[in-house]
Formats: sequence, C-alpha cells, structure tokens
Amino acid sequence: MDNAIRYGVVGCAGMGTNHADAIEEIDGATLVACADVDEGIARSFAETYDTAWYTDPAEMARDAELDAASVCTPNGTHLEIVTALAEAGVDVLCEKPLEITPERTNELVDVCERADVTAGCIFQRRTCGGPRLAREALADGRLGELVLGEVQVKWYREPSYYDDVGWHGTADVDGGILHTQALHGIDLLQWATGGIERVAAKSEARHHDIEVPDTVVVSVEFADGGYGQITGSTAVYPQEPITLRVHGTEGSIAWYEDELESFETIDGDDATAEPFHLGTGIPAQVRDFVEAIEENREPMVPLPEARKTNDVVFAIEAAIEREEWVDVAAVRDERSGP
Repeated sequence: MDNAIRYGVVGCAGMGTNHADAIEEIDGATLVACADVDEGIARSFAETYDTAWYTDPAEMARDAELDAASVCTPNGTHLEIVTALAEAGVDVLCEKPLEITPERTNELVDVCERADVTAGCIFQRRTCGGPRLAREALADGRLGELVLGEVQVKWYREPSYYDDVGWHGTADVDGGILHTQALHGIDLLQWATGGIERVAAKSEARHHDIEVPDTVVVSVEFADGGYGQITGSTAVYPQEPITLRVHGTEGSIAWYEDELESFETIDGDDATAEPFHLGTGIPAQVRDFVEAIEENREPMVPLPEARKTNDVVFAIEAAIEREEWVDVAAVRDERSGP
C-alpha cells in the first residue's frame, strides 16, 4: 500500500517480535525498519522480517522515513528512545511500563505532548473480555457498590530468567516485580475499579538473588470505596494465570486470564464477556494504535492513562519504604513539584 504507515520496531528481541508479527498482519501499516543496540540481533530481525536495520533509533527514524514505531526495549531505557522518536515526529507505541522512576515517567509523557505525536502504552490485557466486563458492570451499577477487589500475578521464573538477560532483576533498568510482572495486574485492578486511592505494602526478594523484589503484597483502598489486595511474585511454582476478582453488593466477577470463571448478580444478569472489537492481546493494541493514527484520535491507552498505573506503583514503593499507608494522589503531587 502506497499510503501505508511506515512502521519501525526498537528492541528486536523478546517483545519486539510480537509487535512485528502484529504489524505484519495489519493492512494499514508496513514494517520497514528495526533498531537494536546489538547489531547481531538487529541483523537477524531484519533478515526475518525483510526490513532495514539500525543500531540507533534516531538514525532509523530519519533514514527510514518512519511514521510510527513500537518501543520494546528494557524498562529503564524507554525515555531516551521515545524522546528520539517523538522529536523526529514519529508516533510511538511504548511497551509497559512507561518508565521506572517518577521523574523519567513525567519527562517521557511531557516529551510526547510537546512533540504532539500520537503516543500509547501497551497494557494488552485490557483487551480481554473479563476485565472489560468487570469495568463496565461496576460503572453501570450491575455489581452494586464495590466491596472487594483483588488481583493475583503468581508466576514462576527460573534463575536463568535473571541470569541470562543482563537487565532482568536490576534496580536501574528492570525495577522488579512491580514494574515488570505485577504491573499487568495492578493496571487491570485500577482500571476496572475506577482507580486506587491508598496503598500499604510489603515486598522482598524471596527466592532469586537479584537487586529488586520478586514478591509483593499490597493492601488497597479504592477511589470509589471498598478494599482490595494485589499479590505478585515470580517465585511460586507452579505458575498460575493472572486472576482478577471484583465483588460488589449486588454481584461478583471472577476472571482467570483465559476465561471468565463466573459472573453473577442479584438480578440474574447473564451477560457474557465481549472481547475488544479488534481482537485480544498485543495484536489488538497495535491495530488500535494504527487506526488511531489514521483517524487522528487517541489510542486505547494514551500516556496519561498509562501513567495512572505507574502512579500506583510509585505509591506502593513509597508505602514499602515508609512502612505506612500512602495516598496515590500525594505521591503524584510530590512528583509534580511546586
């Protein structure tokens, strides 16, 4: 297609291939370039997907005349790459998390706003039917008033997960369980319930010899009332699917990543969970991002929306450090400064 969006991928290992596969299936976009700091990885990716390859994202944006790009690099490297792309006028879809410190998160969002580019963040489980139903049923009152909500991310990572990839388990690039694994569940819980107001938490490295926690337990108070809990770990065997449960005064929903386990209300509501209209997972979000560019609208998870989840994480980290309940808004205000 002559008018197809010229698309690039930064970060050619791991998630980069998932984004590339999604782009290959979209009629309105053409994958034309890739970039990775490891020349060998970039070359291999380019051979697989028949693209130009680079080691510098800014050079890729300029030489390949990109319209859009996915950033699939380690957590703590997003700011510099997104900045280079946005300042070149490239629309950006960034893998979660946006960044791993409040300051760098703020700067990333500000850069994209100043550059006036379309920018979104990957939270692909928002496309699943169960979480979408939970959000809608709470919002329209079918569940009554929110009483309890909980999410569990109980995963298992072999020691090799941290040993074989240099950035996994590091404080300055990974950030730990809150930023890399439990973030999926934190996002679903805050999104489905309308927001998290206060948190108290404990965390530690229970099993792995790493710089950051591999296990966390968080108590929460929701913005619309009710209480909840977030449980996350990469140290439990066997691994379980992400679980989201929401309980109200008039109904409850339980979702186990791949399927809706239960949905029951006092009125006998038997609605089923409808998936996102563009499908599910990363392909659905990439399709939505391309359509957002074409239609000159926001993507399904614009950066200010993604930052809400980051704010909860930063509040959890503050609660762990201070050993007390912390207001999410107060941490947000501290970050923003005078």
